[in-house]
Amino acid sequence: MSDVPSSVPDLDVLAASLRADASDIGIFFQVLGGKLLGSMPGAVELEREGGLFTKVHPIKRIVVHAGDELFEAELQRGAVSYRHAHVVRGFALSEETGLDQWLRALVGVLATRAERSAQASAVLRSLVT
Repeated sequence: MSDVPSSVPDLDVLAASLRADASDIGIFFQVLGGKLLGSMPGAVELEREGGLFTKVHPIKRIVVHAGDELFEAELQRGAVSYRHAHVVRGFALSEETGLDQWLRALVGVLATRAERSAQASAVLRSLVT
């Protein structure tokens, strides 16, 4: 049983839901970036592929600022690299992670914030839908 309030989705369910969308990494990355930006507009930065004459500018990098935590995901040549950093006194202590660990850490930080904030709780719920 989780110690997160019942208004917050279960971490395992949320991570599984996001992971299920990861079968096509290109589509998953675009959807994840859109969901994060839509639910956390001031805390998410999206870097898009450039091209003066292209109509489509897909997301190539996602950066999420969640308090002292920094989450980065970058799509390169069909593969995604994930980094999670804890910022201490302006310095980021960063580590490479896999998708599961990155999602669980991100969802965990959001769940902790959701205990204190209705907005953060709404962010978690929006990631599932």
